[in-house]
Amino acid sequence: PAGAREGAAAGAGGGEPVPEQAQAEELTAEQQEKVANDAEEEIAWRVNAPLLYDLFIDCTMDWPALAIDWLPDEDDQPCRLAIGLHTDGSAPHEVIIAQLECDSEETMEVLDPWHSWHMLGIGDMEGFGCTVDAATGAAAPLRPLARLMHPTEVNRVAPCPNRAQLLATKAATGAVLLFDYLADRPAGTISPDATLLPREGKAVDGFALDWGVTPGSGRVLASGGNDGRLCLWEAERASGGGTPTAPFMEVASAHVGALCSLAWARAVSSPLAESLATVGDDGFLRLWDRRANTAATLHARVSADEVLAVAWNHHQGHLLAVAGKDKDVCVWDARTLKEPLHRLKGHDSDVVAVKWAPFRDGLLASCSGDQRLNLWDLTIEESAEDTLENGTPELLFSHAGHGGGVSDFAWSGTDDYLMCSVSEDNGLHIWQPSSEVYMPEDKHAGEETDPPPKRPRTDGAA
Repeated sequence: PAGAREGAAAGAGGGEPVPEQAQAEELTAEQQEKVANDAEEEIAWRVNAPLLYDLFIDCTMDWPALAIDWLPDEDDQPCRLAIGLHTDGSAPHEVIIAQLECDSEETMEVLDPWHSWHMLGIGDMEGFGCTVDAATGAAAPLRPLARLMHPTEVNRVAPCPNRAQLLATKAATGAVLLFDYLADRPAGTISPDATLLPREGKAVDGFALDWGVTPGSGRVLASGGNDGRLCLWEAERASGGGTPTAPFMEVASAHVGALCSLAWARAVSSPLAESLATVGDDGFLRLWDRRANTAATLHARVSADEVLAVAWNHHQGHLLAVAGKDKDVCVWDARTLKEPLHRLKGHDSDVVAVKWAPFRDGLLASCSGDQRLNLWDLTIEESAEDTLENGTPELLFSHAGHGGGVSDFAWSGTDDYLMCSVSEDNGLHIWQPSSEVYMPEDKHAGEETDPPPKRPRTDGAA
C-alpha cells in the first residue's frame, strides 16, 4: 500500500490531548496550531493504520515502561511478555508478566476495523487484526499473569533464553536482580530470588544487561553501569536468602564514562561465540572474551558521540550494529572494525536500542526519542529512485504509532515480524506490519516460506 515504507505520520496517541475550552483560550496561536495538527495527524494515522499493519494493539498503561521483552517460547504456552514499569513512587515499581490472548483476524471490517477492550491491571486497549474469544474467559488481548514488585524503576528486563520463567532486571541502584516469576513469594513485598552486586566499589545506575548462554558454559549474566564498570556472574552460583552474589569477572573501567549497552554474540558456531560487545559514552566498541579474563580482545572508536546500543547478528556471527547520540545505525564487521559496512540514516533523535531479527539475516530494527521504530533491510538493492525518494534505501518500515519517545522494543521469537514496543507516554504496542511490506510482489501463490504463527487465526467476519 501507498506509504508502507514509511509507516504512518503520527502516533496512535496523536501527541498532546486537546485541552478543555478554558485552557484552549490561554494557548498561543502557535500552540493552537500544534494541537490542531496533532489532531489531524491522529485521524490520518487511524485511517491509514489498517492498511499498514496486519495486527495492531495499543495499550495505555497507568505508568510508562522503560523495558520490554518477549519470554522465550515454550510448548503449549501462549506468547508472553515481561514489562518493566517506572512510576513516580506513589505506586510500586513492578515487572508485569502478561500473556497474549487473542486470535488473528483473517478478515477485518472495512468501515471500522478498530476494537476496544479494558483489562484491570494493564489498562485500556484498542486495536485491529485480532479477536478475543469471551467464551474462553478472555476479556482483552493481553492479560497479566504475575506482578513482581521492584525496588526502583526497571531499567532493563532480560528473560533467560533457556529458562523462560527466570528473569533478570537492572535496578536504578545498579543491582541486578533475579526473579523466578512462577515461584511463590510474600504478597506486597520486594523479594527477588537473588541479588547480584559488584565485588569492589559501589553499584551505580545503568542500563546494560544481557544473558550469555553457550553449550557447556551455563548461564552467564553481564551488566554495566554509568561508572564504566563491567561485571559477569554465573547464574547457577547466585545466592538466595538476601546475600549478594559477587561476579566472577569484574573490570572497574571497561569504558571511560558510562558503559551504556552490551550484548553477547548470538551465532553459536561463530569463532566469536564467546564474545561480549560493550559500548559507552567514550564512543568505543570493545570486545571481551570471558576466557581472556579482564583484557579487551579488540576495541575501536565507532562514533565521535556517545554510543547507547549494540547488538550482534544472529546469523552472521561477525556482524555488529551500534547506535547512539549521532542518530545513525552503523553495521560493523568485528573482524576488522575499520569502517562501517552500512550507515543507516532515518532517525531525528538519539537511538536508544538496536536489535537484529532472529528469523532472518540482514533485518534489524532501531528505536529513538523521535517516536519512531524503524525496520531496516540490508538486502534491499539500492536504486537511484530509492535514494532520491527515501534517503536511505534500507528503510523497510517505520512504525510511527507511538505518541512519545520509544524506550525499548523486542522481536518475537515465535511469530515472524511480530513486535512489541513501549514509549514515554505510557504506550505499549504489539504490532505486525502488513505482509505486503516485506513479502516480494513476485512471491508464488501459496508458497509457504515462514513457519505458521503460534496465535490461531479466525475469520473476523464470523
